[in-house]
Amino acid sequence: MSNLYPPYVLGGAELYVQQIAKKLSAKHDISIITTAPFGTDNASVSNLEVKGKETIYRFYPLNLYSAYNYALKPTFIKPIWHLFDVWNPHVYIFVKEVLKREMPEVVHVHNFKGMSASVFSAANDLGIPIIHTVHDYDLICPKTTMLTRTNASCVTPHSLCRIYRWLSKRIALTAVIAPSDFMLKTLSSYGMFPDVPKIMLPLGIEECEPVARVGKGTFDILYVGRLGKHKGVDTLIEAVKGLDLRNARLHIVGQGSDRKRLERVAHDDSRIIIYGFLAPDKLRKLYSIADVAVVPSIYNEPFGLVIPEYFWHGIPVLGSRAGAIPELINDGFNGFLFPPGDVEALKVLLETLSSDSKLLGELNENARRSAAAFDMSVHLRKLEEIYERVALR
Repeated sequence: MSNLYPPYVLGGAELYVQQIAKKLSAKHDISIITTAPFGTDNASVSNLEVKGKETIYRFYPLNLYSAYNYALKPTFIKPIWHLFDVWNPHVYIFVKEVLKREMPEVVHVHNFKGMSASVFSAANDLGIPIIHTVHDYDLICPKTTMLTRTNASCVTPHSLCRIYRWLSKRIALTAVIAPSDFMLKTLSSYGMFPDVPKIMLPLGIEECEPVARVGKGTFDILYVGRLGKHKGVDTLIEAVKGLDLRNARLHIVGQGSDRKRLERVAHDDSRIIIYGFLAPDKLRKLYSIADVAVVPSIYNEPFGLVIPEYFWHGIPVLGSRAGAIPELINDGFNGFLFPPGDVEALKVLLETLSSDSKLLGELNENARRSAAAFDMSVHLRKLEEIYERVALR
């Protein structure tokens, strides 16, 4: 189960779920339960898709709006949406009926924002083992970022948030998968599922053919990801604007609630290009010219799937020292780390790499080597082992 599934994509989690579903369907019968935004053909009733051995059930959970449109909605209405999303009876009925029809050996729940915790109740009531992969902080924070409205770390949560966490702790699971050691420790620090097996399994990604590096006279910087304040794109834009390099180019790819504001921030610098969403073939062209990629998050990233994707393309990464990012970036080997939100530190790193082709070349080679740790075939083998263990419990 995943709250979103392509073509409805907001981040790397949805693409990861699609990848493992396609791979697993070569050996197993796979059913996917996901949502559709209001206004689509499948918004009111189930829309059944069969692709090979994948069966996809899409539906619109009854609420004020869909999870796909969450970021675009006004703040004042979101608490009401969250109230319905704590435990949605419509989702419970729909999911339970699908599970009765399919009777899977294991239910694997990914992001469930917009579907509510009732998905767990439906599986539990049928006695089906449940695995939950944690992609964000949805179990702990309704906003999923652990940040306040001013983007500061949430130290003293609102009383409603404390109630939300209390309810989350009562979700019954068979096992929890976290993509990083940081996330395992975070779950434990909040007392989540103390008696449930917790497994650390880094996300996998398909091996990519090395892109042909394009000869050029520019220094190209790449950002691919969601355009939200917690992603720290402001830090990157300000660092590039401060560069005294006419040949610098910043390519920003992604969608999100912050896109228009970022366009206003960057509009006076012709070196900065904001593309929005790009099709895979066009994105690959950017990978072929990128000298370095940047992951400037100001919140604690649970993993950062885009980092191994950069590595597969031989692109070194400059990442903020936030959350699980230091688990992926070996400082000085396949990239560099800098303090979250530190414009000057990022600017210095970009200046250094722009003037040191030898160092950039070494980082490029090491990035490609680092990608092997996230090989999808290895990831799938370990995931199948977890399924087998859970199904036999």
